[in-house]
Amino acid sequence: MLVITLIFGIGAIGLGRPGAGASATVRALAPTRTAASRACDWPMWGYAITRPFATRCASKISASNVNRLRLRWFFNSRDVVTATPAVVDGTVYVGDWSGRVYALRARDGRARWTFTAAPERLVYSGQIVASPAVATVDGVRTVFVPSGKTMYALRASDGKELWHHTMGRKGAANDPTEIESSPVVADGKVIFGFDVHNSGKGFAAGIVAVDARTGRQRWRLVTAPSTGVGATGAGCGDVWGSPAVDRARELVIFGTGNCTAPDRWGRFSDAMVAVDLGTGALRWTFQPHQSNRDDLDFAGAPNLIDIDGQALAGLGNKDGVYYVVDRTTGQRVTSAVATGPGLTRPGGNFSTGGFIGPAAYQDGIVVGGTAVGPAPYLHGIAVPSGAVIWQNQEPSATYAASAIVNGTAIIGGTDFTLRAVAVGTGKKLWSQPMKGAVSGGVAITREDVFAVAGIREPGLGKRSRSSGVYRFSLHGKRARIHIPPPASSATTKPASNVVQPCVGSPCTLGFELKKPPAGLAPSARLEITPRPFRVRVHAAGLGPPMGWLRPGTPTATAGATAYAVFLSESDDNPTGGLVCVLDARFDCTGTHIPRRGATYNRASIVAVKDPHTLPTLADGFERLVTTQSFDPPLQPAPGR
Repeated sequence: MLVITLIFGIGAIGLGRPGAGASATVRALAPTRTAASRACDWPMWGYAITRPFATRCASKISASNVNRLRLRWFFNSRDVVTATPAVVDGTVYVGDWSGRVYALRARDGRARWTFTAAPERLVYSGQIVASPAVATVDGVRTVFVPSGKTMYALRASDGKELWHHTMGRKGAANDPTEIESSPVVADGKVIFGFDVHNSGKGFAAGIVAVDARTGRQRWRLVTAPSTGVGATGAGCGDVWGSPAVDRARELVIFGTGNCTAPDRWGRFSDAMVAVDLGTGALRWTFQPHQSNRDDLDFAGAPNLIDIDGQALAGLGNKDGVYYVVDRTTGQRVTSAVATGPGLTRPGGNFSTGGFIGPAAYQDGIVVGGTAVGPAPYLHGIAVPSGAVIWQNQEPSATYAASAIVNGTAIIGGTDFTLRAVAVGTGKKLWSQPMKGAVSGGVAITREDVFAVAGIREPGLGKRSRSSGVYRFSLHGKRARIHIPPPASSATTKPASNVVQPCVGSPCTLGFELKKPPAGLAPSARLEITPRPFRVRVHAAGLGPPMGWLRPGTPTATAGATAYAVFLSESDDNPTGGLVCVLDARFDCTGTHIPRRGATYNRASIVAVKDPHTLPTLADGFERLVTTQSFDPPLQPAPGR
């Protein structure tokens, strides 16, 4: 019913060429039409090492026919997929949160092989959140993909492990090091960032280059913690975004993060950074902010833009601004204010909004989506002027990368929807409901779009049952998706011995996830008794239900007449049902169990048009008022 989990599947990939001192012969896989596949390949997230996220291939997909895209197959992965696939010679390569890497036949979605990485305990969300890179090394087609804190090199033909390189401190049980950055392959090296999640005292974060043939370290730059003047404390210079490469200038350009600690600001905090491709030596840094505690990271991947004789690098920040700098000096050229950050309180807190997924660039226009924070969430920006030329009010917040083909931008979001819009105007051209939040980008080939979707609460003991990879194409037989319902009491044990908020005693519900309408100061209390089942809600100051619907969206057009309390069974397959409808005093009591024997992980107050109809997957978040999750899930039982 509702999409609440914030998924950060950020990364990009790239391929390169051997350079001076390279220890392996690395042949770039040009993202063009291949005789073997008779299709335009998309061999990296971002399409090329300059990260345009826009294809130059002679794809048949355009603004005039994108509405003819139909689902041709769906591959149900073991767990959530937030990485963008790489598509090379008729094979789709992608990893999921369980640590599995899949090689799928592009024409029918059947698995050629599967590789399972060893699970690692301290990961932020899932084992694999970054995208694979594919290159030919010493004549061997190789897939480079990170899982946890380890980078793997796999033989593309059969998935055999060729080498692995593990970051962090060997044998340390509390090591928070993780690779959320997707690799770029250039100059015989595999280059990627690593982070420690704003924590990890004594553990380093930064960027590293390893030998593409052996996996041995070639160079490393530590961005947090650093030593000397302007040192950055633990985690306040994380590299969880992905690098871009400027071959002509021998530059690797990437973004870094910040954190909420008051004493951890340094020269690499909240910065765009350029280092030497051959040695890793620092070339320049750009920091748009003074010392702060607002968690305003640079994530995504820089777009390297050449226009009007200028060599530029553009990258969005979690402050909602897209920054453009000179690639040679790092000096600011322009900046575009698209929206604001998702800050719940000023002066030091976790930010959920702004640019997190990377933007796409084509013909002087950047198209990018922004995350949970001030709306709207989809923007068109002119470069180099920095003018915001359009904004689309319809989409919900997104953490996904956008991608461009023939004047058409394709992007998904937290509203379980994949969309295509016109690059020049932002006008919607096509939309497709998905079986989960879309937090990864798409790969576009000759007449296909390969997308991913999935959602669940992070944690090693969980999995998603509705996540996977989708192929949409202009031609072929239409397919359907069937997802089995969640387990019932026959296979699920009740969680009666676990003390949780709102269970057995009242709790106060928060309104941080979705900002209340202007002028309102709502409050709500929830109490649930699982056995015998009863839900009690007492709220105040909610105002009219229509006030919670964002103007310009299809949800607002449909309208809302009441507030209702729903239970939902899981975030990855959010079925559920009505418990009770709030009365004129914003109170309700309900004992109805939507599905006997099921378990429920979330109770939500929702602004609805029809109190007895469950909101659709696409408009669930748009109708959200407030929500409370339960881990482990509740298993209600009726009274006797």
